[in-house]
Amino acid sequence: MKYKNLAWLAVGLALCVIVLGAYVRLSDAGLGCPDWPGCYGHLAWPDEAHEIEAANEAFPERAAEPHKAWKEMVHRYLAGILGLLVLGLFIWAFKQRDKQSYVLPLTLCFVILFQAALGMWTVTLKLHPSIVMSHLMGGMLMLSLLTWLACSRTEGITPYRYAGHVKQGMVIIALMLLVLQIALGGWTSANYAALACQGFPACNGEWWPQMDFVQALDIFKKYGPNYEFGVKDGPARMAIQMMHRIGFVVVTLYFSWLIFKLTRNRELMPLGVTLGVLLLTQILLGIINVTMALPLVVATMHNGVAALLLMTTVILLYKTRGSTI
Repeated sequence: MKYKNLAWLAVGLALCVIVLGAYVRLSDAGLGCPDWPGCYGHLAWPDEAHEIEAANEAFPERAAEPHKAWKEMVHRYLAGILGLLVLGLFIWAFKQRDKQSYVLPLTLCFVILFQAALGMWTVTLKLHPSIVMSHLMGGMLMLSLLTWLACSRTEGITPYRYAGHVKQGMVIIALMLLVLQIALGGWTSANYAALACQGFPACNGEWWPQMDFVQALDIFKKYGPNYEFGVKDGPARMAIQMMHRIGFVVVTLYFSWLIFKLTRNRELMPLGVTLGVLLLTQILLGIINVTMALPLVVATMHNGVAALLLMTTVILLYKTRGSTI
């Protein structure tokens, strides 16, 4: 196997881990296993009647729910495999004795270790919204760095150096806006605020409902024994949802302009079309989430398409790295 193939395999697996993590969170299985790294003290989830009984005795504060526990453990297994792949990428690069080739894989090793710590804190801190959002963003960072690494090892992805329609600065702004919007989406999900506003584009029949932005942006306050199903009140959740909607408008307008620029160049047109299709899909999924009360499949796809948008933007950033503002 070539190094680039292993790198792209890691990219694909990172995408799967992100999507599965979203599925775990959205199906309320984030505390399916109340301990870490095992599940009720074992490497596998309790399934048989006697295993469930033993788990309930060992963890009386959290009744065993096998239909949730298996989702959490499969997510952990895949994350562990991804960690091994990243380690393999570093070892392979290190053997080449070229410092330039192993700096990024080494960085990825530290990122995935911190990501594992965030996964542990997600459980031990009982789904604290700040940790849940940080865990999501860590996964997105991992995906972005792996995508850049894979691009750098793929001969067919060459830099675009024509100082014409699209400059690197444009793409950097797009990436920053997208990352901020993904963070707002993660904050919305972590606080169970996805359905705080019924209807679209108005929120509960109002264009600007009564909202509490102070509480909405409070990321450190402690509330109770756990944060499952959210702890912020209605006005705060509406504020979170409205911030995500405002971000959607800004991202849509900027990306639409950038896509127009991309489609004017033959070399970059495929990336422009890809971004356009993903953006339209994401808009449709977001509207369906609100109007149809957050269908699990659609909500999970919403997270997956966000990750694909991020991947495509990172590839575009790699392609335009030779151009300047």
